[in-house]
Amino acid sequence: GDGEVLLEDPSVEPAQAEPSAPQKQGAQELPVPAKEPAQLGEEPQVFEATLSKPGIESALGWHLDVLDQKHLFICRLVHTGITPIKTYNASVATELQIREGDYITAVNGVTVSAEKMSEAIKKTDKVKINISRPVVFAKTIAKNGMPLGLDLKYGPGGSSLLIKASTAARSRSTHLTSGPANGPGGSSLLIEGIHSGAFSQHAPDLRAGDRILSVNGTTGTPYMLLQAIQDSPSLDMGFSRVA
Repeated sequence: GDGEVLLEDPSVEPAQAEPSAPQKQGAQELPVPAKEPAQLGEEPQVFEATLSKPGIESALGWHLDVLDQKHLFICRLVHTGITPIKTYNASVATELQIREGDYITAVNGVTVSAEKMSEAIKKTDKVKINISRPVVFAKTIAKNGMPLGLDLKYGPGGSSLLIKASTAARSRSTHLTSGPANGPGGSSLLIEGIHSGAFSQHAPDLRAGDRILSVNGTTGTPYMLLQAIQDSPSLDMGFSRVA
């Protein structure tokens, strides 16, 4: 593993084997182990994981949000019973475990779209996935009577609700669209588009594909997040994006 490679760093041995300066030896040794914990504690932001299913049609033990056309988002892990993900997580170091909130960027070499990756998962009993940890960040948005300027999408059950928020915050138009979902609802709102408004003014670095995870401390279902956005003139928000 990575830890073994770092521990076998050959630079440690010459410092200990230096015969000519025994009194300086201790001073030379101190910096070497001091650097080791920082290297060992580094967590990879992107890594591969291989999951083995008992059968091709067996569930892996997660609920995926497939609303983003580019990446799969792990919104839930199944915590009951024995699943391929539980088995995998028990076999690897903590920093290589699959977590809720991770993104999947490739499945068995397929990277074309979230839909194609989702299809690839169902075609084999050996699934090799590329995991990307989320980049999580916070923003404060003051509405100040401005339009929100967001197109939001989420998928409870088997449908997705696209909210057009480019008009006044109190008079937004909504329409229900059929959308792909996998599992009992999600835990975030997907930003599909950004227009002129409060969000573009206070968070100009937001981009389509970012996810809203929390609003003024509220987490939970997309409906709860939407309600929190509507209820407050000032929004302390948590976001996630693929690394």
